[in-house]
Amino acid sequence: MTSTLAPGLPTPTLVTPERYLEDVRAILPGIRERAAETDRLGRIPEETVHALDEAGVFRGLQPRQWGGLELDPKTYFESIVLIGSACGSTGWVAGVVGVHPWELALLSNEAQRDVWGKDTRTRISSSYAPTGHVKRAGGGFILSGTWRFSSGVDLSDWAFLGGIPEGEDEVEMRAFLVSRADFAVDHDSLQVAGLRATGSKSVHLRSAFVPDYRCHRMVDANNNLNLGWEVNDRPLYHLPWMEAIFSYGIAAPAIGAATGALESFTEQTRTRVGAYGGAPMAVNPGIHRRLAEALATVRDARTRMRVTWDDFGAVVAAGGAISAEEKAQSRYEAARAITNCMYAVIEVFEMGGGGVMHLANPIQRYLRDILAMKNHPMGAIELTATTYARAVLGLPPQNPRR
Repeated sequence: MTSTLAPGLPTPTLVTPERYLEDVRAILPGIRERAAETDRLGRIPEETVHALDEAGVFRGLQPRQWGGLELDPKTYFESIVLIGSACGSTGWVAGVVGVHPWELALLSNEAQRDVWGKDTRTRISSSYAPTGHVKRAGGGFILSGTWRFSSGVDLSDWAFLGGIPEGEDEVEMRAFLVSRADFAVDHDSLQVAGLRATGSKSVHLRSAFVPDYRCHRMVDANNNLNLGWEVNDRPLYHLPWMEAIFSYGIAAPAIGAATGALESFTEQTRTRVGAYGGAPMAVNPGIHRRLAEALATVRDARTRMRVTWDDFGAVVAAGGAISAEEKAQSRYEAARAITNCMYAVIEVFEMGGGGVMHLANPIQRYLRDILAMKNHPMGAIELTATTYARAVLGLPPQNPRR
């Protein structure tokens, strides 16, 4: 079933993948110029938010009937790589906030109307770790407590907050869609060395009611029981959530940050001379090997991401389903991309000399950001490797609810 346009909303302007990526490339110089200031501010400046909004980045995966572009994931995540290459933190916010419209498309049409009914550019942040308290109440749940690291919360009016309802027989992970009116943001909570500009602050709920229809059960996503398919039954919304869409919302910014770091290192090395004189650093064989290997590593991660989306897109377009093994492989490869890109940047950082430590040098900022990305649960390569290997070996998953 292909949904119709929501009543009273303007017809969305559809764009080709090529035009969309052109629009994104056009805003990269401004994002790059503001990157250092963005890091100092500890948030994405309004000029950048506006540029991302105008390019359609936050609505890239949003349903068309709610003003979205419904881009194919390969195109969308390529744009996140591009943005991350200009500023790692901006790429992170674009990737994380940008995948939430896709998740909302899996919820009931009533939930979608709550968020986009008045403004189709309304944005959603998240904090999925179940650190708060969730209790069943009539027709829904009561949430209270604190959720940390809600990236992009300053520019969002809603948040997906993870939780496991207390006192129930079955332990079940859910994401609860909560209005900004129901939580407070701790603006002093983000004191970090990496991803400083993401505004990944803590949110606190004293007591907030969330109706059932604004809950996303992870078991529904795993078992293909998404209510949103009643209105969003297109191939895009039949792709895996945590194992693919969300995983690459984290991995694509890391590929982008590594790309930006290597571009900066290459540019600086072309003109750099050793502190004690001698030949230009560009002729140093030690640098040659490290740079070549780092470039190949990051390029391979970027290429593999594209192949994944080509493969998955072909399966769902034909009406098929992504297998459990393919899901596990995708999540592992996303974690592997983050890990390998981090080490690629470290490899060249070690050959950058004292200048890379200066706060004005973008290489150190890219490295700080990608180190922080690696510490996200989606970067846990040991866990994802086990899940993937168990699937290949025909063993049951250890954590079927994740």
